[in-house]
Amino acid sequence: MLVGFENFTETNDLFIKEVESALPRWFAVPGQQSPLQTPPRGKWSVVTDLTVAIMILGGAILACLLGGFWIGSRGSRCSRIWVQLVALVLMVVYISCLWDQPVLTRLMPTSSLIILANWLPLWGSFFVGIYVASQVGTYRRSVLSIVTLLLCVYSGVAPTLGKPPLCDAGHTWSELQPQTTPHTCSAACAVSLLRLHGIQATESELAELCLTREGTHWLGLYRGMMLKTADSAWTVVVEPFSETSLIRSCSTPCVLSINVDTKRFKSMADHGFKRNVGHSVVCLGRSGPSRVAVFDPSPDFGEEDWDHEIFQAVTSGVVFRLVPRQLHDQHTVTVTRRLAARFSVGNLTARL
Repeated sequence: MLVGFENFTETNDLFIKEVESALPRWFAVPGQQSPLQTPPRGKWSVVTDLTVAIMILGGAILACLLGGFWIGSRGSRCSRIWVQLVALVLMVVYISCLWDQPVLTRLMPTSSLIILANWLPLWGSFFVGIYVASQVGTYRRSVLSIVTLLLCVYSGVAPTLGKPPLCDAGHTWSELQPQTTPHTCSAACAVSLLRLHGIQATESELAELCLTREGTHWLGLYRGMMLKTADSAWTVVVEPFSETSLIRSCSTPCVLSINVDTKRFKSMADHGFKRNVGHSVVCLGRSGPSRVAVFDPSPDFGEEDWDHEIFQAVTSGVVFRLVPRQLHDQHTVTVTRRLAARFSVGNLTARL
């Protein structure tokens, strides 16, 4: 009986491995948990934060579709028009005030925010429901509805499609990680910030967790850092970029993810930016009254001194910080003081 059980266990383990290798990438088991991630249950734990988020978004899309159909089939013409106007106004407010804004990280502090923060499919499915219940011709109504719903679904799962770039695992530079591919500046910066706070990480690991493809969206960077800090004394805070705020509060390292308009540079100096291509660097600390020392993960740059000439060319950006979960935790206090002393104005001025 025991022999039979052991054979069954071995066969079962092989089956699990085959299933895990065949599942899509967003079903892979990450190394850390997130608030929306299903608790681990041995090798059967193949559901991640992204899977749960996609299921939630799919359910919300279905609910909005049915709600739109109910209103379109039961309400009067006047009530339908008013409901659509209100929905349209709410969509405009979302796009103007919430869409792609750091405030979302405070409203929904979860690693799957890159999926859950996309509410446009909800409005799309709602309007489709109303349109399906209309008196438009069946063929035209069916084609437009199906196409719109497919776009809604694609918009929801698009961040999970594709594969991360292959990183060179042999390239490390102390705690500061240079990027080894043209698309992993954000992942490399995340690695540097995590290592500085005592959390081990690699570029290839963060490229996968951050959903890096031909670049990394800041919500993907947020996901990777949230997953890596899930079981640590640190958590992730995201703020909108402001030159004044950055210089004033840059006492410890942080990650700066920005978009730069190269036409704004007053001089002809080559700062390494490409137009309409975002870039991420690690802000190490203030190196002067109006200057910040940064680590640019691009192999050709490294540690630099940034001032107003560069900051005034920034069109948009976000700042990532690691802050203690508990204010008076002795370990985080010690690490914070060590980093503040290491990257003080005097030390950074001497290094640069």
